[in-house]
Amino acid sequence: MSTKPLTGRVAVVTGAGRGIGRASAERLAKMGASVVLAARSVHELDETAAGITDAGGRAEVIATNVTSRSEVRRLFDRTEEVFGRLDILVNNAGAMQPLTPVGELAGEDWDRCFDVNVHGVHFCCDAALEFLAAGDGGHIIVIGSGQGHSPSSGAAAYCSAKAAVSMYVRVLAGELRPRGITVNEIVPGAVATELLSWTVGLPMDRLAELEPALGGDRVKEPSEVAEYVAFLATRSPQDGPTGQCFSLLGRDL
Repeated sequence: MSTKPLTGRVAVVTGAGRGIGRASAERLAKMGASVVLAARSVHELDETAAGITDAGGRAEVIATNVTSRSEVRRLFDRTEEVFGRLDILVNNAGAMQPLTPVGELAGEDWDRCFDVNVHGVHFCCDAALEFLAAGDGGHIIVIGSGQGHSPSSGAAAYCSAKAAVSMYVRVLAGELRPRGITVNEIVPGAVATELLSWTVGLPMDRLAELEPALGGDRVKEPSEVAEYVAFLATRSPQDGPTGQCFSLLGRDL
């Protein structure tokens, strides 16, 4: 069996400059995929790309704000121009809110949660469809959240946005199944990322202190989530799972 099962495949990863996005891009590249790295911060994308190319992989950096439909369209047009195909889309770009009661939540925090987590996912999926369908099918993988499946006090905007995305995955999966495109959600649980650090107000090296309050979950490394991204990306588009939620939580959703 080939040690690089994604050789010849092309993946777009949003939010690829750090955290889960960077780990997923690195894992897919290690498995042979050419990877398009998308995010707003070019500096972070360049760091991700350098690591991939130094390891013998191929990466293309395309600065993209996923809340802009025109920038998202440019992302996929450029992917087609450089690589000539698209097989995998990893919707990882996300935004959280400060932990704030509903009555005190700033309107811009609510809007940002929906702009990035809902509209950004939709814009990417919508733009990717024609390119995925033009080949042998493909995979759309959405990084969801346990907070989209169960309520969390102080996180109304984030919970609501992630819940919308979870239903979107299920609807899209049903629509795209006949076209050989799978759509699945991964719920990582708590992961040691800068986003989590900012949200809870703890430095990265102290995030393990959260575990007693996680109900059986633990703080994971981004590479652990990337393994599940790789698992889904290597399934058969025609026969693999679709419309499913794969949870890495140490408890029920």
